[in-house]
Amino acid sequence: MIIPAILVKTFTEFEEQAKKLSFSPLIQIDVMDGKFVPNKSFEEIEKINDLNLKNEWELHLMVEHPIAELKKWKQIKNILRVIFHFESKDDVAETIDAIKKAGFDVGIAINPETGPEKIFPFIKDVDLVLFLTVHPGQQGAPFVPAVEKHVRKLNKILSERNYRPQIAVDGAIKKDNIQKVKKWGVHNFCVGSAISQASDPKEAFSQLNELI
Repeated sequence: MIIPAILVKTFTEFEEQAKKLSFSPLIQIDVMDGKFVPNKSFEEIEKINDLNLKNEWELHLMVEHPIAELKKWKQIKNILRVIFHFESKDDVAETIDAIKKAGFDVGIAINPETGPEKIFPFIKDVDLVLFLTVHPGQQGAPFVPAVEKHVRKLNKILSERNYRPQIAVDGAIKKDNIQKVKKWGVHNFCVGSAISQASDPKEAFSQLNELI
């Protein structure tokens, strides 16, 4: 599945991109606190409901304290899934529990330098594992090919278990590498600039879907 991602600093930018990407049934919102990553996203999140868009949202919380951030988003409509980072400062099990109690699917993300063995104890409790294929916080960051070994390692472990969460990647995914990345054992592809900055975002979205 291709999931367009919006990484912006202002609500004006968000509104522009959200409307431009409204053809997608699911859109990822990158949420930044200026601490976990250098950039900070807009704070007027209540305005999202006023857009009356019909798509669902996936939140990617690039924040130090996802539990506190989660509370801000409980009133936003059409949120399907909330993804938090293993590297954040909140307790992992408590964060998973808070997201479930809020009524959302749970995703756990890891940065390129984090080995997948760190999240093995939590695999049975999440719906999705997101591998960052860039160092997070800004669109246009370079692809980190070494993440392949992490994805393959996790898939090998999962092949020995009955429970299998979705595997997703996020960062520098585009037409010339998406088929290779799919062979790692990936289900979902979060795509930023390759769609949002394309001359025809809907056509770019369709082309990426055809490639997988």
